[in-house]
Amino acid sequence: MNETAKEINPNTVPLEDATARILVADDDKLFQELFKDLILDMGHEILMVDNAMELLEKVKEFKPDIILSDVVMPGIDGFELTRRLKADPQTMHIPVVIITSLSDRSAKVSGLEAGADELLNKPIDETELSLRIRNLLKVKRFEDYLMEHGKSLSSEVASKTVQLENAFEKIRSGYIETVNRLTLAAEYRDKETGSHIKRISLCSQLLARYCGLDEPQVEAIFFGSPMHDVGKIGIPDSILLKPGKHTEEEFETMKTHSVIGADILRDAESEILIAAREIALSHHEAWDGSGYPDGLKGEEIPISGRIVRVADVYDALRSARPYKKAMTHEEAYKIMYEQKDKFDPSLLKAFDECQDEFRRLFDENQESD
Repeated sequence: MNETAKEINPNTVPLEDATARILVADDDKLFQELFKDLILDMGHEILMVDNAMELLEKVKEFKPDIILSDVVMPGIDGFELTRRLKADPQTMHIPVVIITSLSDRSAKVSGLEAGADELLNKPIDETELSLRIRNLLKVKRFEDYLMEHGKSLSSEVASKTVQLENAFEKIRSGYIETVNRLTLAAEYRDKETGSHIKRISLCSQLLARYCGLDEPQVEAIFFGSPMHDVGKIGIPDSILLKPGKHTEEEFETMKTHSVIGADILRDAESEILIAAREIALSHHEAWDGSGYPDGLKGEEIPISGRIVRVADVYDALRSARPYKKAMTHEEAYKIMYEQKDKFDPSLLKAFDECQDEFRRLFDENQESD
């Protein structure tokens, strides 16, 4: 028999009653204690969190064998949490049990559509929950065993794949280097700091990830957002570097930087450069239609442009300029909410919920000199 095609021996599969790691999301203290007592009595490890966002932060570090989630929690609910877990290749194989006080048929259908492996109703039947956990662990461990067995069979393919990945990484690095060099060119003329560019990138990434965009989109926005003002390279120095307020005619010229940036980046094939073009063209569009260059309104504006607008306006308000002083976080926050009609309401809400992170990213990313 081929050495790499060994027969699976059921006797070597880990037993289902071995110690497991169980991650539980529920904001009800009473149910937290119930889950804790039950799972510890079964001989398993448990990590409790109060909400879905915290669970998503902990899941890859804790590496649970099973996830239990309530439906109604602060932030995203248990259905959306399950969808995100099942959409992520790193967590899609973890069994998810949704436990809810909602007993109608539509709630059950929503849970199944989200990808839940089991649905249980509150109040909890401890015996039933114990059996469900035991059965899911049995299935999970056999699946894990099969996956490990499959890895051993594909070792030769994996070694060749590394070569392809290295080649892909070189191409990807080339895209990113192009972005960085174009950004530096625009930055050199506009006298913007490297820290400003870094903050826009980090804050845009934060919002994109918080709003549930998939990782390729998040990455494209992260690397593409520094090029939001690349078109300023085509604005005359007399206007671009003017220390005082622009005349109406000068401001109209200044506004053309968004179109110039899009022209510089046109016909790109890389996802990063495509996102960069979209951002350059649309990050000055406003939710109420008062922005430029096209006066787009609402969801006509690409999500990337809406995200970068929030990050850019916040950073501009907090940054010192020749014609204005730097504002505090509180002052910037107040002005953004006074102009709330210009921002996507869902992104403004996300900004509100992430404002401590915005403050931290701004404070920690200043020029060292």
